[in-house]
Amino acid sequence: MLGACSSMSLLLVAIAFLYLAHRLTPKRKICGGTCSSAAAPLPPGPSPWPVVGNLPEMMLHKPAFRWIHLMMKEMGTDIACFRLGGIHVIPITCPEIAREVLTRQDANFVSRPLSFASGAISYGYKDAVLSPFGDQWKKMRRVLTSEIVCPSRHKWFHDKRADEADNFARYVYAFTSSSTSGANVDVRHISRHYCGNVIRRLVFGKRYFGEPQPDGGPGQLEVEHVDATFTSLGLLFSFCVSDYLPWLLGLDLDGHEKKVKQANATMSRLHDTVIDERWRQRKGGERR
Repeated sequence: MLGACSSMSLLLVAIAFLYLAHRLTPKRKICGGTCSSAAAPLPPGPSPWPVVGNLPEMMLHKPAFRWIHLMMKEMGTDIACFRLGGIHVIPITCPEIAREVLTRQDANFVSRPLSFASGAISYGYKDAVLSPFGDQWKKMRRVLTSEIVCPSRHKWFHDKRADEADNFARYVYAFTSSSTSGANVDVRHISRHYCGNVIRRLVFGKRYFGEPQPDGGPGQLEVEHVDATFTSLGLLFSFCVSDYLPWLLGLDLDGHEKKVKQANATMSRLHDTVIDERWRQRKGGERR
């Protein structure tokens, strides 16, 4: 408890010093095309604080995207630069500029941003979706296009998807016909679990991690799996202060890291049970 209080006190003192430095620093905008430095010119933007950049303003004015739009409107620009820690964030509101970035300059912006959540969920960027552009991404992309996202594989999985669609219809019919539940259907709930069922059938060849449910609906383990999956998706590129100030990693000031670890631990626990079982079956078959 004393250690936590000391850390918080030091953080408050550091913020006070930064505030004083910010107040004493002459106000200026991040330069556009009139910069005299050798570095490439940056779009205009608000004056950043020392070390932390524009993070204090963004955290004080929520939702952040409305504050960013307001600042860009006040500056009269369709492209701006906000420094968050040591990272320059470039928001764009002009379709012409966005087209330039996404089409003509796509080779320069193809890589995914690195974050605590993306690194944890991908187990150190061993996947194809979250990996930054490079040899690993190219290798996984070849595997996906040739073995996973291809017409033959799509046709091969048709029966499993059809089975889950039938199970989905039976579950909704049984739910609405029940005298205790009434006729109201939570579409968000059943559609999420339908997607979870399809993914488990395609990846693991089974709908349930635990025992099948009499009504065809999800059990406790399936509910945990879907909740953890959507929690991870929601946190994937959400704001985390340690992504912009790496020296704060581990302090978890906003609780983001704890939520990511908990969701990742739940998915790993459920996935590893199936993977370990399949591995034992494979090893046993090799011995025979």
